[in-house]
Amino acid sequence: MADLVVCMPEISIIIPIYNEQAILHKEVLSIVSELKNFLPQINYEIILVENGSVDATRSIAEGLTRSYPTIRLVHLPAASYGRALKHGINESRGVYTVLFNIDFWDVPFIVKALEIMRYGKMDMVVGSKTMKGAEDTRPFLRRLITQLFNKLLRLIFGFTGTDTHGIKLLRQDKILPVVAACQTEREIFDTEFVLRSQRMGLLTAEIPVVCQEKRATVYHISKRIPRTIKDLIVLFFSLRR
Repeated sequence: MADLVVCMPEISIIIPIYNEQAILHKEVLSIVSELKNFLPQINYEIILVENGSVDATRSIAEGLTRSYPTIRLVHLPAASYGRALKHGINESRGVYTVLFNIDFWDVPFIVKALEIMRYGKMDMVVGSKTMKGAEDTRPFLRRLITQLFNKLLRLIFGFTGTDTHGIKLLRQDKILPVVAACQTEREIFDTEFVLRSQRMGLLTAEIPVVCQEKRATVYHISKRIPRTIKDLIVLFFSLRR
């Protein structure tokens, strides 16, 4: 039993991947390199949650798991960002769980967030693209949609933060009951568990991050908006219950 405890990671990094053959190998190696530089004493695992890819993403991920024992691969048959996040969180073995996107990650964020988590007694730390001190270099339309979305969350749901979608550090034992209650499984899943966390009294902090787009989004806006509206309606009535 003692050996098992020693081998358990302190941090689990969850990364949903879908049709990422162009950047997957390079970005994962960069994350591994920065973890070695910034958090050399931390025992970690990286969980790649491949969901419904139709390119070489899965085979590239399998190659990474053979080269790096700290990397695990989980496969889901259908494309679903939210389901991938939810599954990854449930697979996490760490005391803390980190949510990254393959095109939006920040290892120094983990360093700062861990300090806040440990000494500020927080349950979740959100990397905000919109708060003072943050830098969002994405195209104007995507930045505008984020701003309008956050205003909608404040108006309808009483959201008190500045961002819900993106990188986060979570206290695993506190977030599992929240994730279990979530009803959505697509793009706004992490928005839902931030809102539910707020309603359930979890302590949340935000820190500014730099958001740089490394490739065009794989989710077309014309398809994403109707799905998001539908999920927001589901979320509204679910939270009211």
